Amino acid sequence: MDHHDSEVLNFKEAFCPFGYLDINMAVIQALAAGFDGAWAFDQVEIFCDECGAKMKDVDPCFIVMDSIFQHARNEIDEISGFDICNDADFFVYGNFMCSSFEGTDEDKEKLMGLLSGLMNLWDSLSVCAKYWLGQTGIELKGMR
Repeated sequence: MDHHDSEVLNFKEAFCPFGYLDINMAVIQALAAGFDGAWAFDQVEIFCDECGAKMKDVDPCFIVMDSIFQHARNEIDEISGFDICNDADFFVYGNFMCSSFEGTDEDKEKLMGLLSGLMNLWDSLSVCAKYWLGQTGIELKGMR
């Protein structure tokens, strides 16, 4: 790599401090939840604006996954009256590309029991809510 290429790379990294795998994971999560890469970037930008954080100091995977989580949370609460944060302890564990959706087995069983009584609402759930449920390990077979 010559000096010019090295400087272009340094300049590019100043705009985007994240590695390919972090960006890839954030986009994979967004696409799987029914969104796109622009939406994923918007979530990071909004987070930075609201928190006064610099983009280089945040975890883009966590932010995108937490945005997915919050969409699912609002939707599940709206249809069931069950808040997956306040009535249970679901959360997003942030660790860049190793970020994950988490919840206890007891909370998963509790939510599954509640949702099984609402099977007629399955088709009205967004791709995002269905994705979060699946990624959290909520058994969905009986709801389809």
